[in-house]
Amino acid sequence: MVGRPLQTILLADDNADDCELVKEAWAESPIGERLCLVNDGMELLDYLYHRGAFLSLDAAPRPSLILLDLNMPRLTGAEALMEIKQDSALSGIPIVVLTTSKAPRDIVQTAGLGVNGFMQKPNTYAGYLQIFSNLREHWAEIVNRPLSGGGSDCSGRLVWC
Repeated sequence: MVGRPLQTILLADDNADDCELVKEAWAESPIGERLCLVNDGMELLDYLYHRGAFLSLDAAPRPSLILLDLNMPRLTGAEALMEIKQDSALSGIPIVVLTTSKAPRDIVQTAGLGVNGFMQKPNTYAGYLQIFSNLREHWAEIVNRPLSGGGSDCSGRLVWC
């Protein structure tokens, strides 16, 4: 892995089955030292701003990478993303959208908001292992540049659909 090492990966996802698959894949092939989970956009912001259950730095270390689902209750991933990217203290955290959506509008919208990658969620354990492999392989690219463009064919840089 090139670039600064991954420490804490923060997964923001409300789907319990997807979270279980991520945890299982993480146990076999971790891409950082620690995996933290939040269930929606509000919890994501609470984590990042050290509010509520996340008051201590130990409970909520600054993530090296956020894996962000778009379709979550209370506050969507896109709404949380807008707030994160508008905050100068948080805007530098790399964010990769990890969602069921293949909609070109979602790719273009999130690219316009400054995400570093866009991947479609797999529905298998092996699929998550592949995502972790892709993140390892492309880590330097993810950190150094936000996603740009994004066409309807999902063939842009760091757009894996």
